[in-house]
Amino acid sequence: MVSGTVPGLLAQPVGGKSYLQHQLDRVLVAVRRAECVVVTTELGEDRSIVALCQDLGVSCYVGDRDDALRNCIRAAQGQGFRSVMILRSDSPLIDPVLMAQVKAKYLASGDGNQYVSNRLKRTYPEGMEVEIIGVELLSQAYLVANQWSDFTDPTRLLRRGDLSHCRRVDVVQAVDHSQWRFCLDTWADHQQLSTLLGLVQNDSLQELMTVAEAHGLLVQKSGTDGEPGGGPGLVKKRPPSIGR
Repeated sequence: MVSGTVPGLLAQPVGGKSYLQHQLDRVLVAVRRAECVVVTTELGEDRSIVALCQDLGVSCYVGDRDDALRNCIRAAQGQGFRSVMILRSDSPLIDPVLMAQVKAKYLASGDGNQYVSNRLKRTYPEGMEVEIIGVELLSQAYLVANQWSDFTDPTRLLRRGDLSHCRRVDVVQAVDHSQWRFCLDTWADHQQLSTLLGLVQNDSLQELMTVAEAHGLLVQKSGTDGEPGGGPGLVKKRPPSIGR
């Protein structure tokens, strides 16, 4: 998980709410408040995130800025979760229905050795990443991680296929929208997303795509490696995760 969001953008007010609050509003449509944990860092610039979580009654885990993998594991273990849904903090327009679809696919098999995600075969826009994995499998990944990027992006090792017994499951949609992005990384993104938040009438990706196209707000992603944030190389500084 890597998020190169410019410091301060997550707390930027849009329509009377910060971007993080907009994202949490959508997340809490799909999961219960008690199942939600925001994972952030000890950096001074992230203190506003901790304060916001306290105001909203959402659990918050503060960890190492350079070890998002361990942060996710410890946050989940602290809540007694057996599996976690991992979301990126630069995704304020995440679709709750997509979250529910990924969750349903994960639960359908009952396989504890699976990683279910829409980040493998990409058909969704950047900013719609949803991943679910068992905490035990995530812990096993930590034990064999040997690259710096394995720690800054909690699921990179799994996406590479380095854990041989992990079954990777794709979540795809019929129409390929992977060339578009709705990520909050820069002030230019702020202009796009703040405008969209004022225009959309619901939380669905379909509505978002329709509105963005109608108002000339579709932005093509610039990454070349198929990973979110093709420009910003993170260090993923603020990865919130949702546990269950």
